[in-house]
Amino acid sequence: MNKTRVAASLLGIIAGLGGGVFHGIGEVLQGNVATNEIVIEAWPAMQATLGEPAMTLVPNFLLTGILAIIMGIIVTIWAAAFIGRKNGGLILIVLSVIMLYVGGGIIPPLFGVLAGVIGSRIKPN
Repeated sequence: MNKTRVAASLLGIIAGLGGGVFHGIGEVLQGNVATNEIVIEAWPAMQATLGEPAMTLVPNFLLTGILAIIMGIIVTIWAAAFIGRKNGGLILIVLSVIMLYVGGGIIPPLFGVLAGVIGSRIKPN
C-alpha cells in the first residue's frame, strides 16, 4: 500500500466514523422529533463543541440519525476498501457530500472530500 492510499483511507475512515456514525448516534438519541432548521446540534449536551453542529435536509432527528449512520458506514467502507479503484476518490467525495446533507456533521465531510481529492491521485491497479 502506498502512502497516498494510506492517507486517503485514514482521512476517509475518520470522516465516516467521526462524522456519520458519531453524529448519527447523537441524532438518533434525540428521538422521533422534528428538526427546526437545516443546521442542527447532533449532541446538544456537548456544549464544549457547540453541540456538534450538523446539517440535514431530513426534518426528523431519528431518520436523520439513521441516514447519517448508514452514510458514515458507507464512507468508512469505501475509504478503507475501494479508494484505490478507478474514480474511487470522486465517489468518496460524492458520498461525503451526501453525508453532509443527512446529518453527518459539518467538518467530518470536509475530511471525506479531502480524502477523495487525495484518493483521486491514486493510480488504479
